[in-house]
Amino acid sequence: MAVVRIIETDIGPAEYDQMRSALGIVDTPPPGGAFHVAAVGENGKMRIVEVWDSLEQAQAWGDKVTAAREAAGVGGPPPSLEYLEVHSIVQR
Repeated sequence: MAVVRIIETDIGPAEYDQMRSALGIVDTPPPGGAFHVAAVGENGKMRIVEVWDSLEQAQAWGDKVTAAREAAGVGGPPPSLEYLEVHSIVQR
């Protein structure tokens, strides 16, 4: 079952770009990742919305991101995460 993951981070755009590069996913989603959009919130920190093929794939990727963040010393406290079951996807 597809899931949406909503992430509120404590990192800015430069750190976000650094992490994507370090993870090797600059222009390509990781396995199981169907959709990814990142935006800068009013506080200057990144907010991310993703659609994943499964909860397990989303969580496995999250574990890799967490390890990479810790290794790079990026971002302070862990981000806020919310997982929701996808009800509908509409694209143009």
